[in-house]
Amino acid sequence: MAKNKSKNNLTVIDFFCGAGGFSEGFRQQGYEIILGVDFWQPAISTYNHNFNKEFQTKNVLDFYDSIEEIEKLPNSDVIIGSPPCVSFSSSNKSGKADKEYGLKLTESFLRIIAVKKHQPKSKLKAWFMENVENSKKYLKEYYTFSDLNLASWARNMKINPNQIAIQIEGNNHVINSANYGSFQSRKRLITGK
Repeated sequence: MAKNKSKNNLTVIDFFCGAGGFSEGFRQQGYEIILGVDFWQPAISTYNHNFNKEFQTKNVLDFYDSIEEIEKLPNSDVIIGSPPCVSFSSSNKSGKADKEYGLKLTESFLRIIAVKKHQPKSKLKAWFMENVENSKKYLKEYYTFSDLNLASWARNMKINPNQIAIQIEGNNHVINSANYGSFQSRKRLITGK
């Protein structure tokens, strides 16, 4: 009998994976990381080194207009992601960060979750998104399939396109890293279900 790589056999895909901090927490709890996605080559190279993987760079915006790209993704039990926070960070005092670009990246991530969550025979049990506290001001309370450019897909799945695909309000909490042993006070919005 083959030995399982993880103790609980639950699988994770990490979008905007960077060097793998979010993935590492799941790995420490016995989850199997099956895919890390990042567009920046130094990040994916570091992620591959840290997790003994051979993933290639991939732009999350490739999923913004393509259902086919989303359907190529492996199914997983959990999807996690940390969209770039520079667009929403309060430390960006100039206020010149491109909020539309930040929202497009975030909505591309939510679009992936909506398809994977509502597809036939979905195995997705949970999803989590991490970002700066300020990002909540720019997120909708919920996203319908139409909001995520998934109206045609929803109709093909016999789902009302105006049905809520992703609920944000009520599914988020602000946590402070200082409350968990960090020497730095760093507030983060964790959204998910």
